[in-house]
Amino acid sequence: MKFSGSSGTRMKWSRELADFSYNLGLDIGSNFSSVVLASDFRTTSDAIVSILAGSMLAGGADVHLAGKVPTPTLAYATKDHDLGVMVTASHNPPEYNGIKLWNPDGSAFVDEIPRGRVEKWNKTGKIKEIDALQKHRTALLREFKSLELKVVVDCSNGAGSVITPFILKELGADVVTLNCHPSGLFPGHPSEPSEENLRELKRLVVKKHADLGIAHDGDADRFIAVTPAGRYLNGDYILAIFAKMLGFKRIVAPVDSSMLLENFAEVIRCPVGDANVSHIMKEKSVEFGGEQSGTQIFSAWRYTPDAIYAALKFAEIAQGEDLDSLIADFPEYHTMRKSVKYENRRETEEKVKKIMSEYGEVNDIDGYRVSLDNGWFLIRFSGTEPKVRITVEHENMEKEKRIMEKLLRELSR
Repeated sequence: MKFSGSSGTRMKWSRELADFSYNLGLDIGSNFSSVVLASDFRTTSDAIVSILAGSMLAGGADVHLAGKVPTPTLAYATKDHDLGVMVTASHNPPEYNGIKLWNPDGSAFVDEIPRGRVEKWNKTGKIKEIDALQKHRTALLREFKSLELKVVVDCSNGAGSVITPFILKELGADVVTLNCHPSGLFPGHPSEPSEENLRELKRLVVKKHADLGIAHDGDADRFIAVTPAGRYLNGDYILAIFAKMLGFKRIVAPVDSSMLLENFAEVIRCPVGDANVSHIMKEKSVEFGGEQSGTQIFSAWRYTPDAIYAALKFAEIAQGEDLDSLIADFPEYHTMRKSVKYENRRETEEKVKKIMSEYGEVNDIDGYRVSLDNGWFLIRFSGTEPKVRITVEHENMEKEKRIMEKLLRELSR
């Protein structure tokens, strides 16, 4: 079975997802001896965990149940096993669920898995429960010293609720919690840590005179920050701050990341997806990388987007620096993102090729990224929907708008 996609497999709860889980479990069980399995708090996670556990056991693997934990906790536990299996749909709405696989080094698994079979009655696997959360917590506490700052933490009612507020308190931080009770229905706000969804976090950081606001998505593989003045910092700003403050000379980032990064480090562009970031980091021996969506990967720690580790690392910076003063001198770029639906993929591809013919050098590793004077744009086909995604970034807001209008007009003809 080809387990494809940089973010694993995600879909709405359905017979299709249940059948996929069963077949994937058999394939995994037949090809890996020791597997660690966990989930987030979504309402359908228990069902999928049960299906996967049973079919992996039937295929012959020993299954180690890690319970309901963040994705990076599961990925950390995988270092002691052949494969990690995480049941999560990350930041997707509550009716979705999915599966992501992890290698022992913490990188996402995207390889071919040979077809499996049901083993003989005396060759089936065994099942065991493990405390993956305690191992992850202990490892993190070894990495960090005391934190003397006030932090507001919004876990989006997700899996980060079981570790991030507690480890911050153990390190000495004054912690104010928001949406830190786990619920697969995400009652506080949708689980994607977008600026729109984090309005209450921004307000509370200012009200509480906090030094930092921290937000995770549903499975805590994303970290987003809010400054003391209530400014939302997207993933690109966080990557730039890490590069500047920690002295990274080279970083890996996808083609849809801001040119802000190039003010602080050499940027190696890659296709969108944290699996692609970690792959290029390993291939080119780069210490740091991430995405504008809020994932950060430190190779000295793991090849996993560990949002708990990243949040603690960022808190270290925040306790010694005023974040608002730090970014005051950052160059300002204006970014706009739009999508265009299409009915005929081939016709749309021809439109895109015609647009590209007007330009010289084009980066086509994932869509088409064109560098302009003081800006750039990206046209990229969605991997999950019949849409073309357009990103435009420029120093001049009016020029940014004109570029976007031109692209939308040419793609909509």
